[in-house]
Amino acid sequence: MHEIPKMQEVGTILVLGAKGMLLKRLESAIASPTIAREEIPLQRTKDVMRVQYISAIALKLAHIWQQPAIEVATQLAAKCQKHNKNRSFLSKEDFTVTVLPSGMILFELTDVSIAAWLQYLTDTPQMLEKGESEIKSAFIESDRIFPVQYSHARCCSLLRLADRDRIIDLVECDRQTSVPYWQILNPNPIPWLNSNNCLRLVHPAELNLSSQLLITLDTLAALFNENFEERLSTDKLTNSIKLANTLSDAFQTFYSQCRIWGEVKTETPKLAQARLGLILATQTLLQFILEELLGIIAPLEL
Repeated sequence: MHEIPKMQEVGTILVLGAKGMLLKRLESAIASPTIAREEIPLQRTKDVMRVQYISAIALKLAHIWQQPAIEVATQLAAKCQKHNKNRSFLSKEDFTVTVLPSGMILFELTDVSIAAWLQYLTDTPQMLEKGESEIKSAFIESDRIFPVQYSHARCCSLLRLADRDRIIDLVECDRQTSVPYWQILNPNPIPWLNSNNCLRLVHPAELNLSSQLLITLDTLAALFNENFEERLSTDKLTNSIKLANTLSDAFQTFYSQCRIWGEVKTETPKLAQARLGLILATQTLLQFILEELLGIIAPLEL
């Protein structure tokens, strides 16, 4: 069974997000100073049940390398696979690579890799380094952000309840004097994977929330790679609110469809713990967006 790496073992590559990691991998495979990382096309697919990215870089390079796109794609895929197996940041194989007949390259994160990203979110309260370039805005209509604050408060109450019921053990902190950065002390790592190294989280609402968490992290990583003036734009702030609401909606769907207590707690306690891990990851990202991007209180209860 694969061991999920700790954040400090993975290093700063995680601030890139999964998309940034794949862009870095493609940049290394291309090995051309004429193609900058930001010029490499890479997009998430619309399949929210999987974490997939697709790239048309081979089509872009075909005329430069004077080779058919399918041959370019095959070469790049082979280099990415070699790097994937020999120098992976997250596991021995953190994604699969498929060359499509069109010359597009499809990347899909493995279950072990998804588990590592989720564990990272639960281990790392402050995902992105903050500094003088924090975005603050006090002029946001309450009805646009209240659902996000409600979801954050719901996450906090569920974590407190689970700690009280000894499903998980939270790291102690003074929650009366400061906003906590929640962390799960036990179990650590969270049992995301079963004995076959497959995700326990297979319900559509679980998969959708997991996918949305990684989309959110990708978006935040891209945002913090931009300059301060671009981050302050009205469009960026609006997009941050939309991002938070989309994550909030995914959490609410998950919460309404996936139980933690009752039979789940009794019969499948590791599934209950994995679902609580999703809740902690959601709380972490919602708190970051509310406090660091929007300058709004992330309430512990409502």
